[in-house]
Amino acid sequence: MAGGSGERFWPMSRQRTPKHLLKLFGDRTLLEDTVRRFEGVVPKTNIFVLTNEAQLEATRTALPFLEAAQIVAEPSKRDTAPAAALATGLVRARNPDAVMALLPADALIKNRARLAEQMSAALARAATTDATADIRHQAELRVTRFWLS
Repeated sequence: MAGGSGERFWPMSRQRTPKHLLKLFGDRTLLEDTVRRFEGVVPKTNIFVLTNEAQLEATRTALPFLEAAQIVAEPSKRDTAPAAALATGLVRARNPDAVMALLPADALIKNRARLAEQMSAALARAATTDATADIRHQAELRVTRFWLS
């Protein structure tokens, strides 16, 4: 999920370039880091990114290795629950028996191998049961507002 209004990380972020489209920790955006975490976990063709119309082109530019059809702009901004419903509908239209994961595009996760291990296990378990898996981590620091100068 790669939407957002670009307000929390102001003045670096803006509506067209919110936090997940910024290169904060290296030469890749947070969004690209999020997508690349799943290399080897799921086929690249099974990765879809939900964004909004204002960020569609910047999102496609940040992810040139994905097909244009894998990056979908929501018809209007409605926050997380409707984005999850749209994602579910898109996945079910392709494969009613598919297993899916919803992930924020702006998380900083340092232990990529551990995440891949956990996601692989969760996806495998979800494929064999009607269960829903919820993977969480304890944040080291919770900050909802930033000020950069």
